[in-house]
Amino acid sequence: MQIMNYADYTAIPLWGWVLTLSAGLVVLGIVISILRPRAAQLNLPPCPGVYPIVGSLPLLGAIPGEPAHHMFKRLADKYGSLVYLRMGSCPTVIVSDSEFAKLVLKDQDHVFASRPLLASGKYIGMNFESLVFSPMGNHYKKLSKIYSSELLSPRRVMESQGVRENGMRATVKSIYRHAIEGPAVKLSSELHALGLNIMLDMIFGKDRDKLEVGGGERLSMDELKDVVRESLEVAAEFDFGEYIPIARYLDLTGIIRRMKSIQSRMRNVAAKLIAEHIQRRKITGEAMEPQDIAVLDVLLSLKDENGLSDDAVTGALFDMIVAGSDTTSLSADWAIAELTRNPELMKKLQDEADRVVGRDRSVKESDLPKMKYLQCVVKESMRIHSPTPLAIPHCSVQATKLGGYDIPAGCTVLMNLWAINRDPKNWPEPHKFKPERFENHDTNIFGQDFTLLPFSAGRRGCSGMLLGFTMVQLIVATLVHSFDLRPHGMEASEVDVISEKPGLTLIRPYEQLVEARPRLPLHLYN
Repeated sequence: MQIMNYADYTAIPLWGWVLTLSAGLVVLGIVISILRPRAAQLNLPPCPGVYPIVGSLPLLGAIPGEPAHHMFKRLADKYGSLVYLRMGSCPTVIVSDSEFAKLVLKDQDHVFASRPLLASGKYIGMNFESLVFSPMGNHYKKLSKIYSSELLSPRRVMESQGVRENGMRATVKSIYRHAIEGPAVKLSSELHALGLNIMLDMIFGKDRDKLEVGGGERLSMDELKDVVRESLEVAAEFDFGEYIPIARYLDLTGIIRRMKSIQSRMRNVAAKLIAEHIQRRKITGEAMEPQDIAVLDVLLSLKDENGLSDDAVTGALFDMIVAGSDTTSLSADWAIAELTRNPELMKKLQDEADRVVGRDRSVKESDLPKMKYLQCVVKESMRIHSPTPLAIPHCSVQATKLGGYDIPAGCTVLMNLWAINRDPKNWPEPHKFKPERFENHDTNIFGQDFTLLPFSAGRRGCSGMLLGFTMVQLIVATLVHSFDLRPHGMEASEVDVISEKPGLTLIRPYEQLVEARPRLPLHLYN
């Protein structure tokens, strides 16, 4: 019998060890499942099946490059609106209709308001100290109160109105300039820059670009954009380590290593931004007028009083930057794409803008409540193109029942908002862009009507929903009022409003190129 020596073992390639280890784990899982005493039988929701170790993962029907919300919608079509999955060792439920959404987000909101302790929350969520990733507890309640009463309150949104209008005017000038220089304007890029600039002005103040910190070293906009983009990308990646502990330990895909690196960069970026802000305040003096008080002024004043850590402040900054620069700009981008595909609807919105605003000035936020068709357009766009197609995962803090089915404690709950908002039971022709469907009834978009949940609902609903909805309305109204927008290089019917990229947010896979012809007096563009 030949005995293998150390050199023979080291010659075996890594994949050989991985296959051997995987096979051993499967055999071990089968043996354990046979020998383990059976617990009381639970009436779980319909499930595609469960294998040892890997659970339901091989049965999801995943297609490479496909957004997860499409995959989960297919499972719902086959098994029902409440689907149980065993994601490795983690029990998981997918919710895909408004009735179950109401049970989770309203009737039993206290049961499902926590968060699972995922790697994305540990690293991108700054050790679970950001509001978005924080599990239910005293820290979450403290942050939630600060957000709702100070950072994103209706009063704060109203006081920052001038910041958004100034940012919008700058974008109109930029689009006008690019339209003159060449026929095509990169609208998606313009909107992303607009969202980021508005949020930075709100967070750090209107004078944020006027002063340099010692030595002239400033955080570049590209550096900030890169950190935001990479944090969203890595948080959206599927990580086997979340569900199979040995995979977490080995980190074969390197995702944990990348998350740690991004977390370090987020801390560095936040430290630079805060240092710049404090230096500016020393030079310019404290802001006295309410409209001049930046969000960071409020956050820093509450930091010591509420015992907030540096990670909690960093998490708050990135929560707001991501929400403003990503979800808001993407929502406006989708709405304009639908309007350029449907020029007759754009004309109807332009007529309303001309009646309400006239053609001798720009749109103001005070005009928005009078523009009823605008609200229909934005609601319909957010219904079809849910800003966050899968809500950040919920977690059950105790065992409960949903629709007669048993839900165990510690179960991850994924709300497929994209599927809920396109449910044909509630929305005839759900994939068709029809703003008129909102003309005869005032559907609440802020989590009171569970057939329309672009911002989710309940304790974990988006804290910035009022700000987000206001910003999208202002962007769409101003662009349509200021320009005749047409798709560049294609007919209106060829505009792609179907394709989506995988991600935490609903990303258009292509830059939206438009031809923008001014329709107002030229002094409004200069």
